[in-house]
Amino acid sequence: MPEKNKTKTALIKAKSDGKVFEVEIGNFELKPGDEVLMENDQCQEIGIVVSRADEPNQDNGQETITLIRKLNDKDCQKAIELRKEACQYLPICTEKIKKHNLNMELLEADLSLDGKKLTFYFSAPGRVDFRSLVPDLASSVKKSIRLQQVGARNKAKYVGGIGRCGRGICCRSFLEGELETVTTEMACDQNLGQMGSNRITGVCGKLMCCLKYELDYYKNTKKGLPEVGKTVKTAEGEGVVLSQNILQNKVVVELNKDKRVVEESC
Repeated sequence: MPEKNKTKTALIKAKSDGKVFEVEIGNFELKPGDEVLMENDQCQEIGIVVSRADEPNQDNGQETITLIRKLNDKDCQKAIELRKEACQYLPICTEKIKKHNLNMELLEADLSLDGKKLTFYFSAPGRVDFRSLVPDLASSVKKSIRLQQVGARNKAKYVGGIGRCGRGICCRSFLEGELETVTTEMACDQNLGQMGSNRITGVCGKLMCCLKYELDYYKNTKKGLPEVGKTVKTAEGEGVVLSQNILQNKVVVELNKDKRVVEESC
């Protein structure tokens, strides 16, 4: 018999610090990518639904997280206004960083949706002891302070720049949430592994994000192409596949009869 009154939950990532919490969602119909307003002991802030989780599997520690509602147009407009307000605190934080002689580069500021928590994002070559900075900032701005260190990939997201394609970098223009891991295997799956690391790295010095979100297309298209080394029949006779042109759905074939190289559509 089916279980009655089973608690429905979802894994929700806080936008401010990337922490993932398991939250009871009641009768809300949520899907991955939905933005929601949630509340903890400190403030109300925006979260992004990662996945549904009908079986409890996430330890929230001592924090109690309550889902208030899915983000509405009014919430989105308020978030834009708070983002502008948060920028006004950047000069104050910069001054305090210099005062405490800390080796950190300030990138961006963010206010929780109720305006209670102020998060500063920064990059640094190593770990930073900012224990004296936090209370100094809190006393100046009269808000709960969080300092969030980010790596090279997320630094580019905050700073911006132009990619190899000549357009604004994807992480700044449309990619949302935490950036996912990109591996050299993804480049190999797209026949880019032989190009060298300098050709497949972004302005952040890490592998380009587009290697991740274009991967499924390449994998699905490759399924319909004969593998390199396989013997195939072409309009000009049999030959061996030398390479694949995934974007054009073609293969390059060396003919057995005269060793000519031809391109064959699949």
